[in-house]
Amino acid sequence: MEHPRRLIDLHTHSTASDGTVSPSDLIDLADRRKLAAVAITDHDTTTGLPAAVARAERYPQLHLIPGIEISAMFSENPGGIMHILGLGVDPDSPSLKKLCRHLRQQREQRNPRIIAKLQSLGIDIEMDDVLQQVPGSQNPDERIVGRVHMAKVLVNKGFAKSTQEAFDRYLGGDAPAFVDKERLTPREAITGIVDSGGAAVIAHPAQLRCCNSAQLRRLLKELIAVGLTGLECYHSQHTPEQTRLYLDFARELNLLVTGGSDYHGLGKPDTPLGVPRVPLSVIRDDWAQKWFGDRA
Repeated sequence: MEHPRRLIDLHTHSTASDGTVSPSDLIDLADRRKLAAVAITDHDTTTGLPAAVARAERYPQLHLIPGIEISAMFSENPGGIMHILGLGVDPDSPSLKKLCRHLRQQREQRNPRIIAKLQSLGIDIEMDDVLQQVPGSQNPDERIVGRVHMAKVLVNKGFAKSTQEAFDRYLGGDAPAFVDKERLTPREAITGIVDSGGAAVIAHPAQLRCCNSAQLRRLLKELIAVGLTGLECYHSQHTPEQTRLYLDFARELNLLVTGGSDYHGLGKPDTPLGVPRVPLSVIRDDWAQKWFGDRA
């Protein structure tokens, strides 16, 4: 059956991680934007998915794809980062639950170290201040506490004028209170996603900062060898030239093409849901059938 809607957004974040819109409200917004499909891909967690699934039942023309975004080790290019999206994952998968639990524990160990560095800079901040910025923070087995929540405290207390300034002055990679987090190897992240039934997709490949197309091709081939499924060719920060390059690579290497906004709500006010406009038709037939069935 032909789907009456044409556009998708397979990269979004809710209040379950570092977004400012709840999972339920994000689903409402996706329907108002007339999307055919939306994926909620919170960092290191799937805890927002049950609420999203329940709300999505109200909208028969909108398909929710359960997802996650995981940071992986990547030191090949200075300043480059590797994020891997899991699309169509099973949140109840034992392997994915184990992976999320490990990532959450690493965050819990990192956060006090950042707080201590901020305090050493003369900043009046406690972990309780940070937890007040985290929805559902009473349940430590579900919460994802990160730098964005600390940035909000810094803004509220007048140490920064904006979240971006808080990162620039205190929390970013070159700032005095930065503490890096432990990352999974690409193989570990990809295996956890694939074992849960999902597609493992390189997010925003421009952020890998590959020095040339040959390096990117080599890297993608190495990741395909350990199970990589797809490439996020469409992204809100990609130039048209980058998008064309990534589409060429996806075709050459038989990778699933995906795309999304990387929506965070007010955390990225210049990144609206549904932009760039990603056609539903870019999803390869085998994955379209798996995700949408007779609605593809």
